[in-house]
Amino acid sequence: MQKIDIVYLWVDGSDQKWAAQKNKWMQKILGKKQNNVADAKASATNARWRDNGEFRYSLRSVAECAPWVNHIYIITGFGQVPSWLNTHHPKITIVPHEDIIPADALPTFNSTTIEMCIPNIKNLSEHFLIMNDDVFFNRPIMPNFFYDARGRARVRYGRHRRTHRDIDQWMHHCDSYIHSLILSAQFISDIFGRHLYNPRPSHGIDPYTKSTWIECMSHPLIRSHVDWQIRNKFRTHSDIQRWIVNLYDRVHNRAIFIRSRAAKGTRHPFFDRIYNAIHWYSTRRSPVCITNAVMARHAIKRAPIFCINDDDANTPEIMHGNAAFLAARFPNKCPFEKQ
Repeated sequence: MQKIDIVYLWVDGSDQKWAAQKNKWMQKILGKKQNNVADAKASATNARWRDNGEFRYSLRSVAECAPWVNHIYIITGFGQVPSWLNTHHPKITIVPHEDIIPADALPTFNSTTIEMCIPNIKNLSEHFLIMNDDVFFNRPIMPNFFYDARGRARVRYGRHRRTHRDIDQWMHHCDSYIHSLILSAQFISDIFGRHLYNPRPSHGIDPYTKSTWIECMSHPLIRSHVDWQIRNKFRTHSDIQRWIVNLYDRVHNRAIFIRSRAAKGTRHPFFDRIYNAIHWYSTRRSPVCITNAVMARHAIKRAPIFCINDDDANTPEIMHGNAAFLAARFPNKCPFEKQ
C-alpha cells in the first residue's frame, strides 16, 4: 500500500493579532478601490474564519477510522498552533505559511493561495488527502476508497445547478466559490478542448497525487495565472480552485470520477426516505455536507464522511447542537491531543 498523507489548513479566527492583520490588509485593499473589493468583503465573512472547535474531533475521526494514514501536515500562519495539539506526535507536522508560500505573497488570508502551494510541503507523499477541519471520517475507511490499484485518485463529485446555459451569464450571477469552479473548468476547456463544467466537487476528503498537481501547475497558462493569484490577500472573483487539478487528471485519465449522492436528512422525512432508498448504494459511499447536525443526524449516520459546514446564518442554538453532536460522536481523546 502506498503512503497516504493528510493535509489540513487551519486558522484561529479569534486570535486578536491575526484579526488585526486581516483588518489592516482589508483596509488597504478597500482603499485601493480594486475591482474585486466586493468579493474581498465577502471572502472575509465570520463563518470562513470562525474556529468552532471541530478540528479536535476531525483528528479524532482520523485516529479512529483511518489509522493507516502516514502523516498529517497542518498548515497554519501567524504562529498559530492549537493549544491542545500534541505537536510531538511523530505523525504531526506544523507547516508555517512561510515554509511553502513565496515571501512576497505573505501575509495571506486567502485559502486558495495556501492550497496552490501545498506541493511545496517538504517530504509530502506522492498521494495525499486534503481535509478541512470541519470534515470527519464517520466509519473505518480503507485507502482504496480514495485511490485505485494504479494509484489514481477516486474523485467524488456532484453536479452544478446551473442558473444559466450561457457560461458568462452563469459566472456573472454566481458566488465566488462557484465562480472559481467555473473558471477552473474554463481553463481546462481553453487548453484541452474538454467541456467539464457540470461536475463539481463533493464536500468531503479530496485525494490528489503530487506529481500530477505539479504537472498541472506547470502548464504556462495555468502557471502565470496562479503566480498572480497567490498574491491576492483575499479570495477574488478571478481565483481558480484546486478543482482544476482534478479536472486535469480526468482529461489525462489519471483519476476516476464517481458520482456522489449524499443521503438526505431534511424537514421532509417521507421524501428523504424515498430518495435514500432509491439511491441506497450511492448514499452509503458518498460524503454528506450539512449545517445542522442534529436535524441531519439520520443522513450523517449513512455517510462514510460528513462535513458540518459553518454558515453566518447558523444560530447559537445550531452551533451548540453541532458541538454537542461532535462531543458525543467522538468522546475519546486521541494520540494527536495532549494527554
